[in-house]
Amino acid sequence: MPNYNEVFAESFARVLSDGAYNPEFIRTFYDIFLQASPAVAQKFGQTDMSAQRTMLHDSLLMMMDFNKTRVPTPPLVRLAEIHSRRGHDVSLEFYDLWLDSLVTALSRHDPGFNSEVDLAWRITLAPGICFMRFAY
Repeated sequence: MPNYNEVFAESFARVLSDGAYNPEFIRTFYDIFLQASPAVAQKFGQTDMSAQRTMLHDSLLMMMDFNKTRVPTPPLVRLAEIHSRRGHDVSLEFYDLWLDSLVTALSRHDPGFNSEVDLAWRITLAPGICFMRFAY
C-alpha cells in the first residue's frame, strides 16, 4: 500500500519545488478551470487573474497545513469567508471542478503523475475543501 503522504510530498516537490511558485502549472490550472463550466468563467470574468494565481499558490499551502494539523489558521478562515455566500458566493459545485482541474493540470506538469499521485492530492486537499464547503 502506498503512503499517500509521501506520494503527495514527492509530487509536490516535483511540481512546486517545496513551495516555490510555478507560473506554468498555475496558468495551466486556470486555463482548465475556466473552461470547466460557463458558470466558472462567468464568476471569474472580472477577476484580477494575476492576484488570483498568487492566491491559488497560497491556498494550496494553507490547505496542506490544514491537512497536517486540522487546525484552521486565520488565513484559512478568511479564505473560507471570502468564498462563502457572504463573500464571493462560490458555488459548492465549483469545489469539485476546482479539484478536478487541479489534478488535470498536475497530470500535465508532474512527470511522475499516475493514479496514486492523483489520489494523494485528492486525499491531501480533501480536509481543506471540506472546511471551505462547510463555511459556505
